[in-house]
Amino acid sequence: MNILVLCTSNGRGGLELYVEREARFIATEGSCTCHLVTRENSHINGYANGVMQGLYLQWSMRVFPIISAKKLAHYIDDNGIDIIHMHWGKDLALAAMAKYLSRRKPKLVYTRHMEITRSKKDSYHRFLFSQVDQVLGVSKQVCEKAIRFLPLSSGQVKLLYLGAPLPKVSKDAKHSLQLLDKKHMRSFNIGIFGRIEHGKGQHVLIDAVALLMKQGLDISVTFIGHVMDEHYFKQLEQTIEKRGLSDRVEFVGFVDNPMAVMPCFDVVTLLTYCETFGLVLIEAMRAGVAVIGTNAGGVPEIIRDRETGLLTPPGDSVVLAENLRRLYEDEAFKECLAQEGKKRADSIFDEEKSFNALIQNFHELNKVTV
Repeated sequence: MNILVLCTSNGRGGLELYVEREARFIATEGSCTCHLVTRENSHINGYANGVMQGLYLQWSMRVFPIISAKKLAHYIDDNGIDIIHMHWGKDLALAAMAKYLSRRKPKLVYTRHMEITRSKKDSYHRFLFSQVDQVLGVSKQVCEKAIRFLPLSSGQVKLLYLGAPLPKVSKDAKHSLQLLDKKHMRSFNIGIFGRIEHGKGQHVLIDAVALLMKQGLDISVTFIGHVMDEHYFKQLEQTIEKRGLSDRVEFVGFVDNPMAVMPCFDVVTLLTYCETFGLVLIEAMRAGVAVIGTNAGGVPEIIRDRETGLLTPPGDSVVLAENLRRLYEDEAFKECLAQEGKKRADSIFDEEKSFNALIQNFHELNKVTV
């Protein structure tokens, strides 16, 4: 079976890293041949260079991508592609048109990572989704909204949780990691991973840390992720300086192996206002680190509150500060959350199991005749 993994995003984040790991897994799994289609000079292209065959595209997202769709359709036919698997919503027009133009008409599978906020049943979207054979939702919430808002039958929507790989380092390596400048780090260290933008809630953590500083807690914060919103980033820097937190806060930038860094922290937080899933939480749990996530979106499907992590209301710095203080003061509770979180993530959110289930789904879908 020939599988084409499509993602023309030029971002640097969890989505792009996940696509690269999926393509590598399919390429080495044995039952499939993997073709990777990316944008030329993209970060995904750099990660997977030389590992598998594929196609590089150059095209503008501002116009209907007819030229690139024709090029992709030719590639599909020339290489006998059976399944197109796409992840990035902005690739839908490209994928749908390429399938429509191809002679082979491969099955099109769309893993939906982002929340669906409005109905997409107009004529334009009906055409696009008429080419989609299956939507894989990364959480139950995503699946429910896909059935509600997309022009698809319930039988075309399926839940498939993402997974995280086994960590490459253990807590024994905590003090030997060289990936972070630890000059700012204190007795209790908080990590927050993700693009620097308002929706990720970094400002909420700064407010919570400011409260805890007034209470005398010896804490630090490290932000890992690349800056998406320069204006927001400047606001964060100004707030940090104004509140006297400069010697306790560090911005590291993008790290391409976040799980190697996670054991440096006592807790990893995810403070997005509405996260569809929360892969970073699973990565932290598998790395044996306690987690705090917002009680919204798909996060409650990952964290069992006070059993495998802590849930906190979106945007509420006071409750977040209370949760952080509890972990700061109760080492045994923090370690219990970390241990139970790891057990849950190892059992339910293992990346190899998830990828094997994905490939099995491709095989089953490929047997279905239209």
